[in-house]
Amino acid sequence: MNCDVTLTADEFKILHNSLYDLNQLAYYHHVPKVEEIVERIRKVALKSAYEQDNADFDRKNREYQHWQQHYGLRSTWSIYRVNNMTTCHPYKDATHVVYDEHWGDKEIVVKIDGRDWNALYRAADAAIQQSGDSHHCFIESFSTTVDKPGHLRLHTGS
Repeated sequence: MNCDVTLTADEFKILHNSLYDLNQLAYYHHVPKVEEIVERIRKVALKSAYEQDNADFDRKNREYQHWQQHYGLRSTWSIYRVNNMTTCHPYKDATHVVYDEHWGDKEIVVKIDGRDWNALYRAADAAIQQSGDSHHCFIESFSTTVDKPGHLRLHTGS
């Protein structure tokens, strides 16, 4: 190689998952040389990439926990593509969060009070609390709704 290269997060994820798959094949088919090669790729060739990814995860996690404590929220923000919770979210027309994929029996609709990611966090947390489903408390994504303009559907995990 003649230059430093940059991987996108998706490319790094594909590479990481492919190494895992390759390692599993080697393990179950008893091919120690392949396991050794995979470990050399992880621990030497990609060492810096893993360190950078871990540092970024830690930095984002500290920020999310800061805002969680600041607002007294009970849910956990798990959208790690968000670098700064005080920046505007991309859902310009969004006015409400809709939560209907929970263990409760009714759709929850909460007004979004603001334009930044923290506003979405607070609205999503309120929807989760109103649902009574304390198991699915990880905020994983939002999607726009076709049937209700201005409403974002909340997707959670456990």
